[in-house]
Parts: sequence; structure tokens; C-alpha cells
Amino acid sequence: MTDPLPDPFAATSAAWPAGVTPPRTLVINPPRVDGCTVVREERFEHRDIGSCYPPLSHLQVAAALEAAGVPVTLVDAMGPDLSWEETAARIDAARPEVVFARVAFDCQGPDSRVFAHARSRHGALTVARCKIVAEADAVLDQYLREHPYVDLFVLAEPDAVVVDVVRARAEGRPWSDVPGIAYREGGAIRRTAIPEPPADLDTFPRPAWHLLPTLEPYHTGVLPPPFAIVQTTRGCPFQCRFCAYRRNRIRYHSAERVLDELRWLKASRGLRSFLLFDDVVGLQKGRFEALLRGLIEARLGLKWACCTRADLLTEEQARLMKRAGCVEVAIGVESGAPAVLELAQKGVSLPDIERAARIVKSHRMLFYAMCILGLPGETRETVRETYRFIRRIDPFYTQFCFSTPLPNTPNYAWYKERGFLLTEDWSKYSSLYPDPVVRTEGMTAADLAEMRAWIYRKLLFRPWYLLKKIRPFDWRWNVEGARKIWQRMRAVHSGRAVR
Repeated sequence: MTDPLPDPFAATSAAWPAGVTPPRTLVINPPRVDGCTVVREERFEHRDIGSCYPPLSHLQVAAALEAAGVPVTLVDAMGPDLSWEETAARIDAARPEVVFARVAFDCQGPDSRVFAHARSRHGALTVARCKIVAEADAVLDQYLREHPYVDLFVLAEPDAVVVDVVRARAEGRPWSDVPGIAYREGGAIRRTAIPEPPADLDTFPRPAWHLLPTLEPYHTGVLPPPFAIVQTTRGCPFQCRFCAYRRNRIRYHSAERVLDELRWLKASRGLRSFLLFDDVVGLQKGRFEALLRGLIEARLGLKWACCTRADLLTEEQARLMKRAGCVEVAIGVESGAPAVLELAQKGVSLPDIERAARIVKSHRMLFYAMCILGLPGETRETVRETYRFIRRIDPFYTQFCFSTPLPNTPNYAWYKERGFLLTEDWSKYSSLYPDPVVRTEGMTAADLAEMRAWIYRKLLFRPWYLLKKIRPFDWRWNVEGARKIWQRMRAVHSGRAVR
């Protein structure tokens, strides 16, 4: 498809020194793992169920390289569900001299296969990124020991680092000159200083959406295709002890930059919906409201969803969100037990959550609640408290994940020091994994699995809950909804992962 609009963020290719040729660079999103889609982003790095997101972070890196005058090939093997043979053929066709890919924390081995192939067949410099791995020194050392065909590991936002890596490769400079990487030297693993991230996100070029031939493979539960994910901020300042993306400096795109990206996606790719892929929206008073008013005035007719904190949502925001096309708001409830919330340092109270649920539903948006079972302090009684609380606030849907203490979080040390960490097989460290990787003082792993099945059955199988999902004049909604509920019921009964 040709682009009917110019790219307002395309930068002029940077000049390279005389005699220096920028290397052919491949940016690749590895294939699916065990049939599951995989999200490999700065705020979500694990297998997924029921959704397929475009590779936003890879698009951001590709855009930064293009703006620097680097010849870039982008391959997304995950979205179109390419086989390994098809993926290898795409790597071979690109003849890369440098390869960059993100790896998911629970897919480190399978994802890194692209590096082994590129290195052995083409002698490419291989560059990896996973935020969780980068922030846990022992895990990073383990990764580099187990994957000797990975040359460099990025320690900061990759679109702020990879251009420097490619330039150093072309100019023959030592890796010690490049900020924000880990590399091997004389049998040791060296780390360079992590650079300060750009304060103004508008200094980055727009993600290289033009390198994706179509948005057709990408989808999510409640939003119509063609679908994309769009970032208006990076970072989250809050201190939730369970979160791998906590306490990161918050930075912003301007409202006009976001609106221009959405206009371009609609005109060029037929966009109908998007996920606002921020850690949390509404942090800076007035900024989010300005973006919402811009969406309303632009009359793009897009449907969208977002994630926020219960204590940030206001009536004014909800009113504007609805008018701007928002159909679903996801909120981290985590637990209905005040003692568990306090230990989690969530900083949100149950009355905050009740108020947010009431606001979302009063504006006829879907309220999606996200809960965690097995946090510090969890007992059978606190799980029952969570069940009673969810019944009271009555979300459209509630997801229950097991606590997964990723090694760059405070919770990881809490479980490990008490002997409550049951495995360090990272392939099982997905919040959607069907078996717990922890226990608590009051619950074994078997207890947690039993109570998760119990709470899903109690909530999903309520006749009134099911009846309220029916839309009398929307047969597509009813058929699709029935299919999803049936899939979730089967997963609950069989002890499989449930989204």
C-alpha cells in the first residue's frame, strides 16, 4: 500500500564520514513460541494469549536507524506467524551485517535462535535487548554465558542506543566507547554507563510503520482491526513491588505528535482501533485531557483502550475518554484484601478502585480488572476477600494471574529469602503461566492453583453475569463473546493458562 500522507517525523539521513559505509542492519521480531504470540516491549516482555500486538519497539529502533542513514530491513516473524524455516529465509535474504532483536524474558532460548543463525550464516554482529534481563545483573551474566552467539546486550532504551552501536561497528571503535551496552572482553562481561534517556520523546522519529506491509495480523480482544499500539508516554513513577517496570522516569510525547501518528496510520493503513500502550495514562494533569480533546476534534472515528490507576481516573477524564472513542479501561486491582495491597506498596485503596469502577461503568465503557494471586501475605481468606470485592465492583471481565517475581523487582528477593521461590526456570516466568512459580506463608503452589480455579468458576459461571454480556441486536458480539467465555471455561477446567 502506498502512503497517501508524508511522514511528518521522517528525519534527514545523517551524514557518515568519508570512507565509512553504514552496515546492512536487520531488525527482527522473533517467531511465536510454542504457538503463543509474544509481546516484546519495554513494558511487557512475555508470552500472551488472545492478542497479537505489532512490534512497536522494533519499529522505534528501525525508525532511529533509518533517520541515521542506516539501510534497514524489518522482519516481523511473530505477527504473520512465520515458521522457523520462513524466518531463517528472511534473515538470509537480508544478508545482515548487524542484527537487533528483543527477547521476551520467558522466551530467552527460543527468541535467541535468530542470533545464532545470523551469526553462523552471515557473521553478523548480534545485539539483544530485554529490560528485565538488563536490570538483573546475575540474569544478564547467565544469559550471555548461555548464548555465546549474542555479541552485545542493550542496557537502556534501544532506540537511544542501537544507532551508536551500528556507528561504532562501521567505524571500528571499541565497545567501551558506546554507552548503554554489555559486552564480553577477555573472558569478563563489561558494562558501559547507561545514558540519560531523552527528556522529550518527540525527539525520536515516528515508529517505522511504513516497514510493516499491513496491520492485518494484529488484533486484540474487544477492538476492531486494523489495530495498532500507540505510545504517548514512557515510564511509570510508582513503586509497586511486584512490577518489573516500576520507578522509571516519566516522559511524554506532545498531543499533536500522537494525533499526527494516528492520522497517518488511519490514512496509510486503514487504522480502526488502537491500544494506548502507556504504563498508565493521566499522570500529568491537563496533558491527557488535551490529547482527548484533540482526538474528539480530529473526528478520526477510532476505537481504543487503555490502562490506568484507579486513583488517577477522574469524571472529566472518563467523560472525554468516552467521547474520544475509548471502549475499555483496564485497571490493576491486584487484590481485594487491604493487607495484601499494603505489602505490595500499590498506593491505591479499595475505595479508590470502587470509585474508578463506578466512573468507568457510568460512562458505558468496559471495566477490565487485573488481579494477582499469591502476592506476599496471600492466604485462602485473602483470596476470598478478593472474590467478594470483585463481586461487589462487578467488572466486565477480571483476569487472575499468579504472582511472578521477576528478578528486577523487590518481590523477587522477598520470595527467595524465605524459600518461597519454587523455580528459577525463566521459561515459566510468565504471568499467564498455568502453574505458580511461588508459594506464600499461608498457601502452597497447589493451594494457589486450586483457589485460582475456584475464583474463576465462581465468577465466570454466574447466570446473571453471562446474561449481562448479551447485546440483543449485535449477533457478532454475542457469538464472539460466547466463544471467548467457552474457551476460558475450558481453560479453567483443564488447568491451562487463562487470559
